[in-house]
Amino acid sequence: MDIHPAAGRFRQDAESPVFERVIVRRQQVACDDLSAQLVTEDVSAPTDWSFVEDAHTLVVHLAGRLSSMESVFSAGPSADLLPQVGDVWTIPAGCRYAAKAQGATVRFAEFRVPAELLGGGDMAARVGHRDAFLHHASARVLQLAQRDDDLGRMALQSLLAAIRLHIADAYLRSRPDVAPVRRANRARRFSDRQRQGLVQYIAASMHEDIRVEALAQVAGVSVPHLMDGFKASFGTTPWQYVLRARVAEARRLLEATDLSITAIAVTVGFSSPSHFASAFGRHVGASPGAYRRERRGA
Repeated sequence: MDIHPAAGRFRQDAESPVFERVIVRRQQVACDDLSAQLVTEDVSAPTDWSFVEDAHTLVVHLAGRLSSMESVFSAGPSADLLPQVGDVWTIPAGCRYAAKAQGATVRFAEFRVPAELLGGGDMAARVGHRDAFLHHASARVLQLAQRDDDLGRMALQSLLAAIRLHIADAYLRSRPDVAPVRRANRARRFSDRQRQGLVQYIAASMHEDIRVEALAQVAGVSVPHLMDGFKASFGTTPWQYVLRARVAEARRLLEATDLSITAIAVTVGFSSPSHFASAFGRHVGASPGAYRRERRGA
């Protein structure tokens, strides 16, 4: 968990020692008002985790084992439960939380959402909660955050948007008179002009990096509205649409030109020939070379 040593500290026993943290790796990603930190931490020595935040916090344990852990909430359960892979700890906004842990190297994802997310609502403090979707989605966020290509970045934004809605739906006791209205507004379809602009921009920019921020600018909306409006208008996410468009153009070039497979991969905007080959194979069921031979033979 991201801790601010000089502020927000909480310990059940004021006389207990404060143990330093050893962060091996930390990466932060965000989508609208959802932020996520992906943390790898060495807890071979006793380690203190303690904070109080204005935002709701969800921590998903992704890897590593602990030999001991004591958790204390200012309002909620106190336990010595050891987290298993996939377990979720939820800390409501304004709730003081402290834990003392020791074990091996651990990896976890920490999500923070504002208390007013999609109309607001209360979150219950939990330890050892099981949520298969959030677990697997967090692991996928960790994978996508390591990539540096536009398809990976767009996939990450789409996944974070889905996680954001999942948290609001599964963890927040939202006010029914506010949240559905906001969700309905976010799912509004694009106009014909917006759709045409997006289609033309993607077709013209296929050989370049395509970012969701640029797509939002073309449509004249914010990034969160782009994600929801794109799905409502095209029936798919921006990264899936771009991926399919690139594969379709690659098929045309394989059939109609003598460009090498490497040149085609660059022309349609894949980050590498191997990435092109794997994506093409998943969508077409054959490698680019096999597809060209089959179509030329036919």
